[in-house]
Amino acid sequence: MIEFLSSWTKGLGVTIVVVSILEMLLPNNKTKKYIRMVLGVFVIFNIISPLIQNKDKLDLSNLDIEDYTTVQTTSTVTQTSMDERINKLYEEELEKDIIKKVQERGYDVKSAKINTTRNDEQEWEINQIQLSIEKGKESVKETETVENKIVTEIQKVKKVDTKISKEEKTSNQDKKVTNTDIQNVKKFLIEEYGVNEKCLKIN
Repeated sequence: MIEFLSSWTKGLGVTIVVVSILEMLLPNNKTKKYIRMVLGVFVIFNIISPLIQNKDKLDLSNLDIEDYTTVQTTSTVTQTSMDERINKLYEEELEKDIIKKVQERGYDVKSAKINTTRNDEQEWEINQIQLSIEKGKESVKETETVENKIVTEIQKVKKVDTKISKEEKTSNQDKKVTNTDIQNVKKFLIEEYGVNEKCLKIN
């Protein structure tokens, strides 16, 4: 029966395409409406004729649907797994946003970890933000330029043999964040994301 229906639909499709092409080729005159009527009867004939001629093939009592359908149960997606995926995606996007905004404030983020949950009203809540930060390149460059000026002035009076090592040491020290820096970042996160200070762990 499925084979018959397949061939019937293919034949019907061909008929409709041919009739459509013929209609486009018809000239615009008085006979056009009569020709269209004949073409319509031809389409109806092609729809009904195969069904009448093959009544025995349309017996649905012997049709076994299981032969034509296959049920594949490779993975069942539960509501819990969907919630977990959405939660993970939200945390990843929030992490990117926090890193970007903290970097805009002149700090480099070495590592970041965000933990969120959904409350009973299906609203997102931030449980914890863990950040490891250091001063950004811009602030280091500023201190380096000041240091270079000082070194230049000192060299006028006295030669400094350990200039390079001192510069490197000062550069590393300049990257370290102070308690003031940490408090500034915490204040920014509280204002920007409405979190409690207890949720924040920085450095």
